[in-house]
Amino acid sequence: MTMTQQEEFGRAYADRQIVRQRNPFRKLVKSFYVSRVLQHVDGPAIDMGCGAGQILERLPAGSIGIEVNPYLIEELTRRGLRAMPAAESQDGFNLTALSPNEFGTLVLSHVLEHFDNAHQVLRNLLHDCGHLGISTVIIVVPGETGYRSDPTHKTFVDMDYLRTHEMVESEGFHITHHSYFPGDLRIIGKLFVYHELMVVYRMTG
Repeated sequence: MTMTQQEEFGRAYADRQIVRQRNPFRKLVKSFYVSRVLQHVDGPAIDMGCGAGQILERLPAGSIGIEVNPYLIEELTRRGLRAMPAAESQDGFNLTALSPNEFGTLVLSHVLEHFDNAHQVLRNLLHDCGHLGISTVIIVVPGETGYRSDPTHKTFVDMDYLRTHEMVESEGFHITHHSYFPGDLRIIGKLFVYHELMVVYRMTG
């Protein structure tokens, strides 16, 4: 296990995430970011890389979080949220433990940028979602300043990246919505670290 993995899977990392999740001011601010995601959620959802549960706790009944850090899973379970460990896969995700036609949406918030081959990870994920009967996939990625602020980020994902890698349509899905927040202007991401892009894929047909 690398030092980065030890950090992500460790108790100290989990504790920091839990403290941030409980902070009243941070929780209030985060609620505005989460609310815009919820507008596009259809039915019970999978929150892939759910962290301390800021999105998971507001998803429809029957939703589930998937997380690599066992201490965060322990905390989520203690709070009465449904969570399971992420299965290892060289492509980044493994959804084989999930039942078909149980979930309508998959949320991938601030995860994709951590992969070298982000477009291939996303393509594989869309493929698996199609087989599971998931019709909506929502991805959230940081703007430019937010991307540069974290040394564990490996791929800057924006609409140009998705177009260049032919990801506007893929595996039976197509992009139906994309927007920036706060302020729906890409240039804000050059100045503000907490600026982000949300992209919504829907199943074609």
